[in-house]
Amino acid sequence: MYVVNTAETRMKVFNMNVKGRHQMLVALCWLLFVTRSGAVSRCVDHACSPPIRNLASGRTLITLSCCCGNGSFHSSPCPHPPVTPHLCPEETHPSTHMTDDPFLHPDTWWASGAGTAEEQDEIRLDLETKFCLSHVVLVFRSPRPAAMAIERSVDFGKTWEALKLFAQNCSMEFGLPDDFTQPGSLCTSRYTSATPCSRGEVIVRTLDPSSAKTLDPYSPEALARLTLTNLRIRLLKAQTCPTPLNPPPVQTNPTASALTSISNVESPASAPYAIYTLLARGTCLCHGHAEYCVPHNSSQDTKQDSNMVSGRCQCTHHTAGDHCEKCAPLYNDRPWRPANSSSGEPNPCQKCQCHGHADSCHFSQRAWLSSGLTSGGICDDCRHNTVGRRCQRCRHGYHRRPSLPLSSPHTCTRCWCDQQGSLPPRPGEEGPWCHPRSGQCHCKSGVGGTSCSHCLPSYWGFGEEGCKPCTCPVSCDPITGQCLDSYSNNQVFNVPIGGKIPDLDHMFTIDEEVQWSKELAVSALHYTGKCSCKEKKLRSASDLCKTKHDYMIKASVLSAHDKGSHAEVQVKIRKVLQSGKVTLNLGTISIYPLSWTSRGCTCPILNPGMEYLLAGPEEAGTGRLLVTMQSVVVPWTPRLGLLISEGLRNGCP
Repeated sequence: MYVVNTAETRMKVFNMNVKGRHQMLVALCWLLFVTRSGAVSRCVDHACSPPIRNLASGRTLITLSCCCGNGSFHSSPCPHPPVTPHLCPEETHPSTHMTDDPFLHPDTWWASGAGTAEEQDEIRLDLETKFCLSHVVLVFRSPRPAAMAIERSVDFGKTWEALKLFAQNCSMEFGLPDDFTQPGSLCTSRYTSATPCSRGEVIVRTLDPSSAKTLDPYSPEALARLTLTNLRIRLLKAQTCPTPLNPPPVQTNPTASALTSISNVESPASAPYAIYTLLARGTCLCHGHAEYCVPHNSSQDTKQDSNMVSGRCQCTHHTAGDHCEKCAPLYNDRPWRPANSSSGEPNPCQKCQCHGHADSCHFSQRAWLSSGLTSGGICDDCRHNTVGRRCQRCRHGYHRRPSLPLSSPHTCTRCWCDQQGSLPPRPGEEGPWCHPRSGQCHCKSGVGGTSCSHCLPSYWGFGEEGCKPCTCPVSCDPITGQCLDSYSNNQVFNVPIGGKIPDLDHMFTIDEEVQWSKELAVSALHYTGKCSCKEKKLRSASDLCKTKHDYMIKASVLSAHDKGSHAEVQVKIRKVLQSGKVTLNLGTISIYPLSWTSRGCTCPILNPGMEYLLAGPEEAGTGRLLVTMQSVVVPWTPRLGLLISEGLRNGCP
């Protein structure tokens, strides 16, 4: 009955193997068809990993016996010197028989060169890079060892760690409890029985089956158990098959008799260890970012039709590296993360916004935190004369061309600043400077134009010192300074705001010296004399609170004109500190001084080319920004900016 049951069991196993092999072949054919038909990759918007196969296939297993071996190690596992090589049996059962196809070669095996049961043996699989190991399966032709260790290395054999220890008596062999009595112990008495005498299995799983369902295999905790570069199996103590008390009865079933005869041929008694198959099931380490791998040391990126499990990942999700362990050069806008096997989330790397001016970027933890964990990429080596974290600004000496998009390689053009009319570069700077958006150069006093190439209206004498103000009632020649126009009874002068009105008594008759209405009081030409403006001092932010100003801005004065019935000053708003009914934006706007004195002077003083803090009222109905004697007109300084910022932050009492 013992032999009959064994034969029937083997027939069932054989049929199951054939059926399983057929199903596997069908699945592989379907996968090949899907891949070649151009189907969408499994990695699109989803975590993915190469299929699990035998890591030992296509690789040479190194074996070392106390008698002889095909490999060399620094230390021998034998307790005494090996016997002379001529006593070793011929290697008719090499280590390659452990990794051949068990379906095509079911009756091939590796036989140990050890001479006696007390001697030890070693099998080692060396990998060229890091892989993930799922489980190890050994099918013995000899009785399974009474003591054995399966170990791994993650540093190419420098150090070793036991995956599982096997012994009939764990306490005696390794000084450890048996996991039958203490679950979780490293040692077990499972798979150490001498029976079955042949085709006994030993199975090791790298992850505990109870936690494998909940543990993400791409997580650091799982990879700490799955990763390896070398696998070592140490066969420490052999045992013989027990002799049955009663000989098996003669079988009448021809199939059972045939299988029994196969199992009895070439008894393994001459070799203490004999193994049919070694399966080291695993895959290349890709952190969930690759569908297949290619040979580690190959320059080809195409999938290889081979039974060997390759070690270099073909990365997706914008990842890079042999194991997809980092982000691609231009995709470092957020930290690299492995994919999530539980949720299927691919966790792809995010592209840096470099506007086409950089080929790579690096991740900055500081930028990541300051952005609220939304963006941490900093572009490397911006091209096309751009600078900035995202190559979004023009570098010193260049400015944006508004007609071109920011992504254009010609978006930044050189500043063209007149050497005579523009201010010299600041210390440490090279070449001319202009505003990076408008292209406006830093002009000297009285000089205007984008490139500082000519005098402003009512200025003359363009040169190294800039331009000098005209002393004429109307205008002067911009080169010589000579007055150009005379005054007639109904003419008005273009007088710079804050400028002195010349003595023009000889140009008026007594009849013309009349009192003007308030509407025309800004004419400034109907009273002469010396002018003196009393500047308003700003001692603290509380001074701004005493008068309820409608607007408060930081502005640069561009030009000033006397329109006869009113004065008009063009300014460029640099910062809006406070606004009333009129919505204020950065840019050019006109303001209207109304505080002309009865002596024909314009106060407060607003000089073109300077920056001021301006605060005043709005004109009802028109919404014009007015400047009166109660307005604040103070030259802007960094200290003033700090003072105003603190005052606005604290609020008025």
